[in-house]
Amino acid sequence: MIRTLSALFLFLILAWSGTSARADATGDFNKSVGEAYASYRSAANYLRTGNPGLASLEIANALETWHKIVETSSDQPPKPYDKDTSFSSTLSSIEKSLNTALSTAENGEDKESLQALEPIRDQLYDLRKRNGVRLYADCITELNRAIEPLYAYRHKMPDLSNVEVRNQLIDESEAYAKLLKECRSMAPAKQSKDQEFVRLFDGTENSVQSMFPAIDSGDANRVINVLRELRSFDRIIYFRFGG
Repeated sequence: MIRTLSALFLFLILAWSGTSARADATGDFNKSVGEAYASYRSAANYLRTGNPGLASLEIANALETWHKIVETSSDQPPKPYDKDTSFSSTLSSIEKSLNTALSTAENGEDKESLQALEPIRDQLYDLRKRNGVRLYADCITELNRAIEPLYAYRHKMPDLSNVEVRNQLIDESEAYAKLLKECRSMAPAKQSKDQEFVRLFDGTENSVQSMFPAIDSGDANRVINVLRELRSFDRIIYFRFGG
């Protein structure tokens, strides 16, 4: 009886250790991807503002981290990525894009470097989504995507006398406001307490809420002005606190 209990106890300990190790591997993977992604975002911002020198440093940082990710995870993906047949090829594709971005940035080719970086964000989002993972960074990606149908009216003045147009603007604004709250709730605790983070999310919330009275006013120019402000907030959220 004692031997049976001891064996059972040992089995439970080993099972718990295995589960804990897998959880650690997943956490380490997500953390490393987050570190590379932070450098990636900074690099994209520097390239947008015409500073390939600083962009090169950030891309190099991202690439160094990504090399380690490929080495440690490519052949042994952590759960839940271990069933994903495209996992390794996705990591390799991102590594290739970072290499291209680095070489072009070092040559002062801002546009080409930015083009090389562009697919990476969607690749990371798709990698997690197809494996049932949704992180704060993914919520921000969805938030940034949600503004696109709204901002389309920036260049085609909305006909606010058209009920369908008004309803569409209201629906899209409500969807954006909902995602904004969700992303804020998903932000890491340390980040969510940052004063700049608080000011930025408060400002964005006020901006999107001002869309509804702008729509009700029937003044298309007022709506456009809100869209300009909201777009600015949206971009800053990504580059400063995108995950």
